[in-house]
Amino acid sequence: MKKILHLIEYFFLVSSGFLLRRLSLRRATATGAFLGLVLYTFDKSHRKTAYDNLRASFPEKTDEELEDIIKRLYENMGRSFTEFLYLPKLPLEKLKKVVRVKGEEYLLSALKKEKGAVIIVAHFGNWEFMGARYVEFGSSTVIAFPQSNRLTDKVITKYRTNAGMKIIFTGNAVKEIFRAIKNKGMVGFLADQDAHREGVFVDFFGRPASTSRGPAVFALKTKAPIIMSFIVREKDNTHTVHFEPELPLVDTGDFEADVKKNTENWSVVLEKYVREYPDHWFWVHRRWKTSPDENRTDDTPSIKTGGQG
Repeated sequence: MKKILHLIEYFFLVSSGFLLRRLSLRRATATGAFLGLVLYTFDKSHRKTAYDNLRASFPEKTDEELEDIIKRLYENMGRSFTEFLYLPKLPLEKLKKVVRVKGEEYLLSALKKEKGAVIIVAHFGNWEFMGARYVEFGSSTVIAFPQSNRLTDKVITKYRTNAGMKIIFTGNAVKEIFRAIKNKGMVGFLADQDAHREGVFVDFFGRPASTSRGPAVFALKTKAPIIMSFIVREKDNTHTVHFEPELPLVDTGDFEADVKKNTENWSVVLEKYVREYPDHWFWVHRRWKTSPDENRTDDTPSIKTGGQG
């Protein structure tokens, strides 16, 4: 039965991509918004998760305001899904017309240090478009969880690699990440989801959240600069990638304290963007699932960063 379901998923993904790429990007994006609303109608479980997360994070907002955020979130998820399937039709020069960049001088300044770069991104906006846009600036590697469906995993990986991204799967990630940074490359961490017992607890929207240690640990071990970036959907469904100034690396010699402080610092930046664009972030994820008494502390890099998948 599982094999049949995987075949159905694979057929849906491939056929959807084939049909969408027959349309203009504008119509494909509009189709995605419609699909997002269909999912919004039937996906009651994740809608409840999103509502619970939003209610605790924005106590000042009315139920109507929160529901509007959730509805727009589902529309944006649908748009991002169809845009990702459209990616094979968007080589870098065409992608540049759809995805602009702002603050690229911060990234270029960090790369001039020739120490590689730890790139922290989030499940925010169309992060796949942002990953494809990064290749303009040099060797770009992203960490991905292998999909349980090997057929769809191959398709997704092909889309990413054809766009110029290099993929590190979590099974052998630690050595590969060190190697990529040592070779002066950029390594992207999708680090905004619950990190389970492997995480470090920092404040996020006023509540302790288990957060990936990976970005801080690798930055401390390699002295690579830390850069954050976010992709914002504009009203015309083009996008703008916002590069943030390099985050100063806190390195006092107290490793555990430094991991926590650096993680706190980038979490503050993430919260700022989520507050400004709440319909861009992945509220359907149980971000605060792990409680503080379950966490672990050591200097092993946590690579459970949420993944690209």
